[in-house]
Amino acid sequence: MHQLGALGEVAVASHLGLEDHLFLEREAIRGVSDLPGDIEVKTRSRHGNDLIVQRNERKDKNLVLVTIENNKILIHGWCVAGEVMQDRFWADPARGRPAFFVPKGMLKPIESMVNVESLEE
Repeated sequence: MHQLGALGEVAVASHLGLEDHLFLEREAIRGVSDLPGDIEVKTRSRHGNDLIVQRNERKDKNLVLVTIENNKILIHGWCVAGEVMQDRFWADPARGRPAFFVPKGMLKPIESMVNVESLEE
């Protein structure tokens, strides 16, 4: 799963021109974003999967959904966590691990994540 997540981070960083900001932390630190601009990359192993947002996610964090299946990487889009933490998305399909499951159609196009240069400041 760590390799899958790393691939997702590389895909988003490459797309946004943030490659120099990859893997600066040697160990995972809770609360630290994957990329500048408070970007957290959420990578799933099936293209049909929705974005998972945990109840305790920071509401101002920018989340990007990436899926990787059959050696194909798709960047589906992004959202601000607090905007999608809605009762209608709350579910517990795995029984015992409830979260917000946000359909890909609710995400903003990755191209709308503008001013990437300002994210680096």
